[in-house]
Amino acid sequence: MVKVYPMKIPCESCYSAFQLDESLVKPTGSLVRCSRCQKVFRVYPPKPIDPRNCPRVRIKNLISYSVFNTSGKLISRGLGIALNISEVGILLETPDCIKAGSLKLAATDNEKNLIEVGGKIIRTKKVSTGMHLSGIKFTDADERVTKFAATLIKEYSFRGKNLFYTVKQKHQTLNCPPI
Repeated sequence: MVKVYPMKIPCESCYSAFQLDESLVKPTGSLVRCSRCQKVFRVYPPKPIDPRNCPRVRIKNLISYSVFNTSGKLISRGLGIALNISEVGILLETPDCIKAGSLKLAATDNEKNLIEVGGKIIRTKKVSTGMHLSGIKFTDADERVTKFAATLIKEYSFRGKNLFYTVKQKHQTLNCPPI
């Protein structure tokens, strides 16, 4: 299993960047040594991000999800629609309630490449349409989350524009009145 190092630390002296498991950093700060220039400096744990203050981008992408229990056993799978995404999480609309557990979210880009990111359920509520809205917090490293979010936003924009052109071309081929 690959170890995830979600905290990026730049050296104060030579600005070399390295990764550090944030669970190793004390709340009062910890001394670290740059592996390149040997400078010793203090790092602090990252400040928690308030998800309510993060800008959200509206999307409508099909997302596959797998839910796992604490021992890593698959509990359930399903499909949902991502309604919005931010740097810390995603809002997913599903026909079934997603039970608590760790999640693996997956989607494909327009070249059929699979992109995945880990997450966990923060809250779920049933809405009047009978669907369930689930707030999911990302748990993977920053690079994976950034790639996942960027791909979903790009794909939504790409498909939205191409859908308009496809419909327009279809109407012109059928000699329908302009849209």
